[in-house]
Amino acid sequence: MLSLTALHHLDRRTWSGHNHTEFCPHGSGEDVEAYLERAIAAGFKTYSITEHFPLPPAFYRPTQGSRHAIATAAMAYDELPQYFAKMNYLKAKYRDRLQILVGFEVDYLPEFRDWTAEQLHQYHSQIDDAILSVHFLPTATGLRALDDTAADFRQGVLQEYGSPVAVAHAYLRTMQQAVDWDVADKPHRYGHLMLYRKWRNTFPSQTLWQDAQTNRQLGDLLTTVQQHEEFLDCNMAGLFRPTETESSPSANWLRAAQERQIPLVFGADAHRVSAVDEGYNTYLEDQDYH
Repeated sequence: MLSLTALHHLDRRTWSGHNHTEFCPHGSGEDVEAYLERAIAAGFKTYSITEHFPLPPAFYRPTQGSRHAIATAAMAYDELPQYFAKMNYLKAKYRDRLQILVGFEVDYLPEFRDWTAEQLHQYHSQIDDAILSVHFLPTATGLRALDDTAADFRQGVLQEYGSPVAVAHAYLRTMQQAVDWDVADKPHRYGHLMLYRKWRNTFPSQTLWQDAQTNRQLGDLLTTVQQHEEFLDCNMAGLFRPTETESSPSANWLRAAQERQIPLVFGADAHRVSAVDEGYNTYLEDQDYH
């Protein structure tokens, strides 16, 4: 994996940092080469391929809720050799047109941290870049996804925690654990800091999603990322979801990160070719890169 110093030297004006491939079970299935061609046409010079890293075998036993969320959460472990072979082939093929960083989006799951640490140690020398993200929270009946469907969100984490703002508290606690996690070979970038808001527009407009506690938690997260001199995923995918219509972090927290001089990396979170450059102009404008 590239060093923190090397990542800081990348030009964030032309770096697309969060993208998926045909190895993603919940993606479009389009070939990654089509993503690369779209990225070049959009003006990107550096492109991170961050497929969902396989989940631990034990993950599938305590996880409940939407079978789609569980079965399609990540690529299969036995696909890793094929993934590396193809991505490294493309990295060489495109080297004169696009700097490709091969890597993963890694799930932070507190109960499986030892397994994840072993995997990071095993594969860190084979990758260039990675993102650490939270997609699941614990409930009394097992882990539940936040981002599969609005119905699954309501039946799972919302039922467990009681209110959207309480889900936010739990999510941000888990994100803080991820940022605080002191382990070798950990990713230096944190994904979609406010994923818990993905379904906010499916709730009444007066629904509370933030309070003094979330403000403290988000402030603490930014402080820690700033102290570590690490990066945040400026995830623009939500701008184009009718259920969300905002970036993650949301605009006010992106400004707070900028004020702390935390580097924000454009994240299309592309699961289809047409999404590769969605939100890019907004990102450039928000970062004063225009």
